[in-house]
Amino acid sequence: MKNNNFCARKLVLVWLSLLYSEFYIKIKIKLNYMVNKINIKPISIWKSLLLFGIPGLAYYVGFYYGMPLCMNTDLPKTFSFFFFMWLPIVPLLPVSILLFKREQKRQPYLSFKKRFRLKKITKNDLLWIAGGIVLTFTFEELLTPISRWQASFSLFAPPEHFPSLLNPLKEAVLPMTHFYGEPLHGKWLLILSIIIFHPIGQIGEEFMWRGYILPRQEQNYGTWAWLVNGLMWAYILHFFLRWNFIAFLPSMLITPFIAQKTKNTWVAVIVHAVPNMILLFTFFLLGVISF
Repeated sequence: MKNNNFCARKLVLVWLSLLYSEFYIKIKIKLNYMVNKINIKPISIWKSLLLFGIPGLAYYVGFYYGMPLCMNTDLPKTFSFFFFMWLPIVPLLPVSILLFKREQKRQPYLSFKKRFRLKKITKNDLLWIAGGIVLTFTFEELLTPISRWQASFSLFAPPEHFPSLLNPLKEAVLPMTHFYGEPLHGKWLLILSIIIFHPIGQIGEEFMWRGYILPRQEQNYGTWAWLVNGLMWAYILHFFLRWNFIAFLPSMLITPFIAQKTKNTWVAVIVHAVPNMILLFTFFLLGVISF
């Protein structure tokens, strides 16, 4: 009798353990599904235009109206220039994070890294990065004469107060010892500011354009989302550089194309940031260390 009771209890325990194991496995599968599933909603054309348009408007107002005002004051013109360069893009980093938090309220298990496609750089990614940087430099160098030609028309002509860094009609002389008439020699605070704020601006741009917006545009436009993304980046954000509408286009399409192809926003950050940083350091670092 005791043996029968012992066997019965043992069978019950085995049955309960199997039931618990099955329940645990189901819960684990469900949780993994919830964590890994990303429900990305399409973005309307108007929201895309708004997200690109607000920083684009800030660029336009800053460089066309803010910069001339600063030139008529005792404010340092060089730092004023960089203030208006960074003002529209540095806030994009916290704004993109806030937009993610808004999505996370509807999807509590949504991961920031997965949603913004922040993956480890692979060997294949490195090839895309190298190719993207080389193509960006190549197209910008080859198409610079087109910018000069386009800028020669009054409709596209840059304002006179735009420096050679942005104005193709002005000759860029290296080393650039003066900027807006101010000597650059010894301005290491400027170099420090570039090292800190410019990468933040570039990361903010890519988190917003390719991390937040592009995946949502893919829900609307599929494999052609990179084209829509790149055109908005070129013609809305950079409207204030309208004399570059033709010359800018290839480089403005390269980054979103690679971002969509690799599904890795860090790749886009590097492809975008490296040419920009090299350009800035070529102009300003040589001026700071020159005699």
